[in-house]
Amino acid sequence: MTGIITGSVVIFSCVVFAIIGYRMVTRNNYGIALIIILSIALVLRLFVAADGYLHNWDERYHALVAKNLIKHPLKPTLYDNPVLPYNHNNWIANHVWLDKGPVPLWSMAISILTFGTNEYSVRIPAMILSLLSVYLTFLIGKNLFNERIGLLASFFHAINGLIIEVAGGRVSSDSVETFFVFFVQLAVLLSILTITHKKGVWFSILIGLVTSLAFLSKWTPALIVFPVWLAGEFFAANKPVRRIISELMLGVASFLIITLPWLIYIYSQFPQEAVYVIRKFVLAYDVTLEQHQGPFYYYFQNLGMVFGEVIWIVLLPAIYLMIKKKTDWRMVILNIWWLIPFVIFTFAATKRHTYLLISAPAFFTILSYYLFFIWQHQGLKRWVLYLVTFLLILLPVRYTIERVKPFNNTERDPAWSDEIKALDGKFDKNTVFVNEDHAIEGMFYTDYIFYGGMPKPEEIQLLKEKGYNVIRRNE
Repeated sequence: MTGIITGSVVIFSCVVFAIIGYRMVTRNNYGIALIIILSIALVLRLFVAADGYLHNWDERYHALVAKNLIKHPLKPTLYDNPVLPYNHNNWIANHVWLDKGPVPLWSMAISILTFGTNEYSVRIPAMILSLLSVYLTFLIGKNLFNERIGLLASFFHAINGLIIEVAGGRVSSDSVETFFVFFVQLAVLLSILTITHKKGVWFSILIGLVTSLAFLSKWTPALIVFPVWLAGEFFAANKPVRRIISELMLGVASFLIITLPWLIYIYSQFPQEAVYVIRKFVLAYDVTLEQHQGPFYYYFQNLGMVFGEVIWIVLLPAIYLMIKKKTDWRMVILNIWWLIPFVIFTFAATKRHTYLLISAPAFFTILSYYLFFIWQHQGLKRWVLYLVTFLLILLPVRYTIERVKPFNNTERDPAWSDEIKALDGKFDKNTVFVNEDHAIEGMFYTDYIFYGGMPKPEEIQLLKEKGYNVIRRNE
């Protein structure tokens, strides 16, 4: 019952904030309106991030690797001391762990070192960047169009249910996805500023550097920044082609200066794991990985689920506006931003509902632009305007409630989590727990070694001969 009451207070607060924010916009008080939108974003994210345990996919793995990085920042490990044999290709039970880039993991490690070994420390960096992403969406809308479009786009970003759950660790990729979206978004914003403010060399270097941080968060999809930047520069036609190419090459060079050292390092230090991870992401296009599959129309359906079932009402006109004779470079940037990932991921064998979050700010900005556009259209009947507006806003709000689950009285501090936390410090440091349902969490919350399955009798005997105290759990 307590959870339902808290959730109701959260939703009521957000509704009140939204009403006040709308009134501020009608009075052209955009600064206060933006603060209110950020407040809504913060309230929703804090509510989701308040779960008192590590979530199954993938938060617990990221948390454990981050904790281990405190001891050796250049060696990402899952099982820091693998006392039993392991397969280096098994990312949920191996030793050296390279599945995700180091940037979000280093950030989580710093947070854990600063605030202690708990699930909230793991989520703090993502919470901060998720809030900053809402602000960046406002800046993108403002610089491409105007402040009102930027505010509405930032509102859609603030309340998006999947983005909120990702930042709170409930959905796979969690903090890593949040870092990735933030850096891609920042790089695109810098690309827009190079066009609108005619920036040159230093901004080109910055775009490359920020893109490298996105790459070192979630690998190759970060490269979407370069075609978005190039297309915007080309269609804006405010620079000579030679200058555009030279600035692009400068951005690519700064990108390589940051990314190549890490790639060379992991290949030299952990060749087996590095080769496996790179092959894994290359094969993801032709081979279904970890049962993440779906039909060809998966992302057509996914777009409607995540961004509102009628999102195609605005996406189709946006594509038309991009390809008509007088091309609007602003629509080119926004459409390239979502169309390239959409097409690539559609034809890929591996499909995940979080993959298109890379383009989320583009969807929010397009949606906001056309909401204002249809209200300026003189040919539409009043009831049509109200119906379309109602659907474009209400459906994302409904999706937020579905994902955030404010009215569900679910257990947010499960007994198993408290039980594992209570084990810390009660046993000899050479203790190995086996047959534990929450082995990864156990190694995060304590300094003991945990295994999920039951080792073979000879393996248990070997552990005892090495001086380990073996304790069987859940019997």
